[in-house]
This record gives sequence, C-alpha cells and structure tokens, in this order.
Amino acid sequence: MSKHTIFAAAGIAVILIAGVFISLSLRKTPQISFTAVKKADITQAVSVDGTVDASQDLSLSFQTGGEVKEIEVNAGDTVKKGQVLIKLDTGAAAAAVSQAQAALSAAQASYQKLLNGATGAQLAVAQTALDNAKKTQVATVAQQNLIVSNAQSALLNSGLAATPGSGNLSNASPVITGTYTGAAQGEYDIKIFSTGSGLSFSYTGLENGSNTVSATGPTPLGTKGLYIQFPAGNINPSDTWTVFIPNTKAVSYLTNMNNYNAALQTQNQATVSAQAAVDSAQQNLQLAQTPPRPEDIQAAKAQIDAAAAQLQTAQNNLSDDVLTAPIDGIITSVDVKIGETTQTGTFMPGVEVIKMISNQKLQVVAFLSEADIGKIKLGDQAQITLDAYGSNAPFAASVIAIDPGATVQNGVSMYKTTLEFSQSDDRIKTGMSANVVITDQTHTGGLVIPQTAVIKKGGQEFVLTDAGNGKTQETQIQTGILGLDGNVEVTSGLSEGQKVASFGNQ
Repeated sequence: MSKHTIFAAAGIAVILIAGVFISLSLRKTPQISFTAVKKADITQAVSVDGTVDASQDLSLSFQTGGEVKEIEVNAGDTVKKGQVLIKLDTGAAAAAVSQAQAALSAAQASYQKLLNGATGAQLAVAQTALDNAKKTQVATVAQQNLIVSNAQSALLNSGLAATPGSGNLSNASPVITGTYTGAAQGEYDIKIFSTGSGLSFSYTGLENGSNTVSATGPTPLGTKGLYIQFPAGNINPSDTWTVFIPNTKAVSYLTNMNNYNAALQTQNQATVSAQAAVDSAQQNLQLAQTPPRPEDIQAAKAQIDAAAAQLQTAQNNLSDDVLTAPIDGIITSVDVKIGETTQTGTFMPGVEVIKMISNQKLQVVAFLSEADIGKIKLGDQAQITLDAYGSNAPFAASVIAIDPGATVQNGVSMYKTTLEFSQSDDRIKTGMSANVVITDQTHTGGLVIPQTAVIKKGGQEFVLTDAGNGKTQETQIQTGILGLDGNVEVTSGLSEGQKVASFGNQ
C-alpha cells in the first residue's frame, strides 16, 4: 500500500468519527415532565357502543292450518299476555272439546258411583228383583211340571185297550176305561179264573191284585184310575188279556209321544232360564252389597285418565286454532288477512303471521373486549346516550347479563353484555345506536397518577420519581383501578406530593 493511500484512509476515519460526535452533540435529550402524586376520587368505567333492543322480539305462527276467521289486533296495539290475536275456524275443534268434556264427566260420575256403592233404594230394587225372580221360578217350575205331567198322562193313556191272549176261547174283550194316573210304563196282565162263587180275574205287572168279574159295570183295575168292563157271557176261565201302557199301537201314540218330548224340552229350557234369572238377580244384589274391588276402582280411574287425555288433546287442537299473546307487548306487524287459508298458499303452518315485542324495559346490547370485560360485573350502573338525542340526554341503565362465552368478531374475542334501561321512556326505540359508559366502582380520596407514568416490565409496575439535581430513580409501585380520565390509582409505593415522570404518549 502506498503512503498516499494510508493518509487517505486515515483522513476518512477521522471524518467519520467527527461526524458521530457531532451527531451525538446535536441529539436532543427527551423532555421529561413531572406530575405530583395527589389524592382524588377515581372511577373505573368502560365505554362502548351498543344497540337498543327489546327484551323479547317474537315472531308468532299457527301450528296447524285453516281459514282465518278473526283478526283482533293491528300493528302498534298494546296487548296483554293471553290476549287473543288471531282465530282460525274453530267449529270442529270446539265440538271435539265438548264431546271429550262429556266423556270425562261420564267417567268421573261412574267412578264416584263406584266409590259410593249402592243406595238404599238400589238395594231394595235389587232385593225385589231377586224375590220376583224366585217367584217366577217357582211358578215356571209348577207350570212346566203340570204341562209335562199332562203330556205324559196323554202319552200313557194313548188308546188303552185290552189285547187278548193268543189262546183265548172268547172273541170278546173287556173295555178299559178311566185315566191311568201312574207314572211308570209297563203293562197289566189279566187272567180269568174260577172260584166257588163265580169267575174272578187277577192282574199282574204294574200292579198285582184280583177282583170279581162283573158284567153289569166297570170294575177297578188296580189302584191307578183304570177300570175294566167285561162283556156279558162268553168269558172262559182260561182267557187272558194284556193292557199295554202306553199302547204303542194306538193311532194317537206318535202324536202324544212328540208332544211329551216337546214338553220335556220346553220344561228344561224354561227352568234353566228361570234359574238363570234368579242367579243374575242374586249376583246383582251381591254386587250392590259388596264394596268395590281395588281392580274395579283402578279400572274406573283409568277410564278417567283416558277421558282426560282425550280432552287435553281436543283442547290442544282448539288452542292451535287460536293465536294468543305469549307475553305483554306491542304488535309490530300483522301479515295475514281474514279469509286466507293454507290451501291458497298464503301462509302455511309454522310461517310467521304476526310479530310483537315485549313492552317491558328496553335493553342495550354491547360487545366488550377481553380487556374491558374484567372491569365490569352484573349490577354495574351505566349512563347511555342515544345518537338520536345527543349527549345532553343521558338515560340510566344497569348490567343485567354477561355472556360467559366469547363471540368472535373479526378475529377478536368479544363478550356480549346486556344492559336494561332503569325507566321506560317513549323516546327510546328499538334499533337506535347507543353510547354506553358502564361504571364499575369508585374509590374516594386515593392516590392517583397519570397512567402514562407507569412503566411495566417483568410483570411488575414502576415509576420514575424525581431524585433532585435533574436525576430520577426507579420506584416499584402497585396500582388499582383505572379511570376514564387517564389516571390510575396507586395502592402502594408512593406518597402524596411525590413527583413522578410522565411520558405522555412516548
């Protein structure tokens, strides 16, 4: 390297060093202003924008379709909870309610009747019915016995005649008269025999006995109502006859047999029916006298429950045809006309037909950042100004709800906060823009300094205090609440009158 080159490089270095010193000498020292620590009242508050909203904003619709019959309100009307707004055609539903109510009343009456049991008059009626059934049974049995007895007698007396034996020497036969009163079937075997005084006859079979043969008049044949009249002369001691009971060869036998069988069948049916009537009357009396069984009471209760369920269903169907106000409020719009039906497609079940808002105190909904949400709590008071009336017309309010979960807006977590106006005011309308100042707490007579005096590092807070001779020293402090005026409360580390450095916006 040449000597000229070395001198040139050294000159450049000198120039650079001189420039640095000149630059440092020209830089201005930052201006520090000091503020005295003072006692003052400080209020922690949060300022945020919001929107006026109703506590309830409802859209109402029918659950079922039908023709609109009545519209009871117009937009702007104030209504009470339960007030009828719109009615569909309720004819069929109302009739179903009446029918279900009648069924329920009947079930309840039956249940009560079961619990009460039979009255004295009902017991008397049941006892009389039993007595009459027994009397009828006795009369029926007697009547049927007589009919059967007469039919049997007619059968047993069918064409009674003395049938001659095959070895008879006489062609004449005795005549049988009278009415057989016995019940047994069989025969009388008659035989002629001689005695010292004349002819006699004996009979065996159904009865055993003997008697004298008489040609002058009927002679008893046994003791069961039959008589025998022998012909005059031509009676030989060896002649025999048989009287068959019944006489199956008689012309009337078959008819009398059928009549007898029919009488027996009728007797059986009549006596069974009479006995059934007695049994039924006896059972009815016992039921009237017996307390209701638990299962009968349970069944009656089930009937009431079923009827009540039917009534509730009918009432629900009727209520579906009547739209009522679910809350006290103000109608904001009516979107249906009389005569419109679902068939026209004007409105369908579930489609809103009327809108309303609550007429309670209106609310303001605002969204607070993470930095502000920790400064407020439920019950905090607030002052609200509405853009429509300017800052000279504030309205009092209080915090009534803070959502626990965040709502992300433009990538920032915000917390929905609801405030309620303390008093109703006709000037307040839903949808208005609101400026909200929420006051959380006020401390009186505490030490305060500008927030710009606080230095934060390492999780701790410091200030620079005036040490005199243009020097400062770092002092650790603890702070309390932050006011909207830019001051912060100092809870430890400083005393009144000390001076701290304030850096403005630096």
